[in-house]
Amino acid sequence: MSNTIQSPRGPRADAPANSGGALPGIDSGAGGDSNLFVKLLVAQMRNQDPLNPQDPSQFVSQLTQLSQLDAMQGVMKASLTNAAKLESMMVVSLGSQVGNAVKVKAGVVELEDGVVKGSVELGKSATDVAVVLTGPDGREHRMSLGAHTTGEVDFEIDPQAQGLKPGKYKIKVVTDTAEKPDAEIEGKLEGVRVGADGKVILQVAGVGPVDTAAVTSFLGKPANFSSPKEFV
Repeated sequence: MSNTIQSPRGPRADAPANSGGALPGIDSGAGGDSNLFVKLLVAQMRNQDPLNPQDPSQFVSQLTQLSQLDAMQGVMKASLTNAAKLESMMVVSLGSQVGNAVKVKAGVVELEDGVVKGSVELGKSATDVAVVLTGPDGREHRMSLGAHTTGEVDFEIDPQAQGLKPGKYKIKVVTDTAEKPDAEIEGKLEGVRVGADGKVILQVAGVGPVDTAAVTSFLGKPANFSSPKEFV
């Protein structure tokens, strides 16, 4: 009867088989770039040429890159979380302003029966400042504001007094300088909603939907308007 001697270098009979090819200590089911990076690094270390091993500093460099990647991903996740929280806080804060007057930059204005109040911020002095409204029929209605120095210039539009039919008008401010200032229109904040792209949208009476970046002032309760200047 012959005796079988097991080689000390051979696998133990009771050792678990690694049939799936997964590396010991690595969860092959775990996802993510970091897990894949570690798997590749361990495989690289195990399969290197024993007679010509890689410089250990290369492995240290790769581990440093992995640490930097994890840190960047953590910062990105934290930034997205903070952005979502800020957006929610903005919606709540703006919601408390519904019913109050705001001033927004606008390229169009909806005229009905009421007076619309607005202003323009001049960055330089001008001898001729005017507000130009273009109606649905393409006709321009010009309101001269005269000469003004730098700063805010107020104007008001009274459709009944100025013979302007109800409807949507394009609005712009022109000067005798190279400056092209925005027209700022006052209106009641009627609602706040979040668009499909995640941006907060404000519904302003007399203007329509606007981005939060268009808001220049929160004015509280709407104020009475004074007599308007005359269109020609």
